[in-house]
Amino acid sequence: MEDLKLECKCGEVTGVVSNVKPGCGNRLVCYCEDCRNFAKHFNKADDILNEFGGTEIYQIDPSRMRIYHGIENISCLRFSDKGLYRWYASCCQTPIGNTVGLNLPFVGLIHSFVASDQCIDSKIGPVIGSVYTEHAIGTPSDELKAGKSKTRLLFTILRKLFIWKIFGKGSPNPFFHKDGKPIVEHSLVSRNKI
Repeated sequence: MEDLKLECKCGEVTGVVSNVKPGCGNRLVCYCEDCRNFAKHFNKADDILNEFGGTEIYQIDPSRMRIYHGIENISCLRFSDKGLYRWYASCCQTPIGNTVGLNLPFVGLIHSFVASDQCIDSKIGPVIGSVYTEHAIGTPSDELKAGKSKTRLLFTILRKLFIWKIFGKGSPNPFFHKDGKPIVEHSLVSRNKI
């Protein structure tokens, strides 16, 4: 197993996902409007979104992820009081990832926070599918249909979440204290019309 290096665009926030190998997480593309809003909020659409408005995400259990440097630069926003916590590096507005809370053990790590000087495909494997494809922009292509079917992908995601929950992989969590409170107060941001 190898480590996946993490780094914001300016290098002020760095970290690692330890002991990765293909299949230990879920690498997928999300086409939901909130992921698109997150990229556009920081004017990062060209860096984050693919041609159909999708964001590549690597879902991992939080216990694998560590922030080694720049924790003071991590900020958070939400699009609603019950929406995902969306984490970013305030130093350069690099989107880091999204979480639900301490009770649901996953981090949806956004590809913009994965250091580019490593062979990502060999470390974590290929994209296994896409979610929220009904929100994709433009004409659907074979890219949107590639990978597992919606049912199989949902089963894969839920199975891993269940295993991570049973084995206590939600802690330690780089974004939440042990009492469940986020490490920083989030900002509530209005959604843009897409």
